[in-house]
Amino acid sequence: MKTVSRWSHLEEFGIVLLTGEACSLMYRLLCDLTERGKRIVERCLSVQIASESWNSGATDDPHVASIMLTHEMMLPLAVFALLDAGCREVWITDRAAIGVEPDDAEETVERMKEVYQPRRRFAYHGPYQDRNQHQMSGRVR
Repeated sequence: MKTVSRWSHLEEFGIVLLTGEACSLMYRLLCDLTERGKRIVERCLSVQIASESWNSGATDDPHVASIMLTHEMMLPLAVFALLDAGCREVWITDRAAIGVEPDDAEETVERMKEVYQPRRRFAYHGPYQDRNQHQMSGRVR
């Protein structure tokens, strides 16, 4: 099982918290994104990010964009990041997202459900992953 309970846990998914001082309201956090992080944020928000990064990042995994996100966006981004990482389902609690990995034993998963008592469960179903097919038009995007 994999847990995301703070912003620094999102760095491995390419979402890099830089500062909270960039927002004059002190409400949003400035984050740089790697290619993977950009894909995760775009999927979560259903947008295309065109802004440049603030920092260059690592040579082998450069930052390619930046975005201002509220503190409350951590859990939704964690859900999409864990699903992107191959977790078969993700649970959310009040403060964390817990990803069930493909090789996690069912006995362990059931025990952890009792411990964490998740509020919601998320998993991709069907061929379109994060989108449903519109039944009248057949359109997905």
